[in-house]
Amino acid sequence: IKIGGMLMVTFDKEKMLNPSIIGGIINGVLGTFCCLGYIVGGAVASHLYVNAGGSLDYENCGLVGAVSGVIGGVIATILNFFIMASFMPMFVGSKSFAMGSSLAIGLVSGVIFGAILGAIGGILYVVIKNR
Repeated sequence: IKIGGMLMVTFDKEKMLNPSIIGGIINGVLGTFCCLGYIVGGAVASHLYVNAGGSLDYENCGLVGAVSGVIGGVIATILNFFIMASFMPMFVGSKSFAMGSSLAIGLVSGVIFGAILGAIGGILYVVIKNR
């Protein structure tokens, strides 16, 4: 779709949704421990999208990677929250009231950085695949 001379990418639910969810789960689990997991999850989501019949281009693979990064950011934030909540009494003595604000800030930053790093993973997949 072209709008005002710019190419706009649309989210094709049929081909992009399942790879984004699977990549998001990978993002969430690996992203809990290392931010490189977001890039890996974006690349895996792009690979699954291309195998499902999607086009191997920067726009679509970057979009699939970004959506998987958003899903992974939410999952990683929730996992980090539970890990932090389980270890917090050990260090503080009781659960802190700052846990709620920590969850909100973590969710926003997880979604933003997950989308950016997931898109980078999708784009890197295209670069590596086109070599």
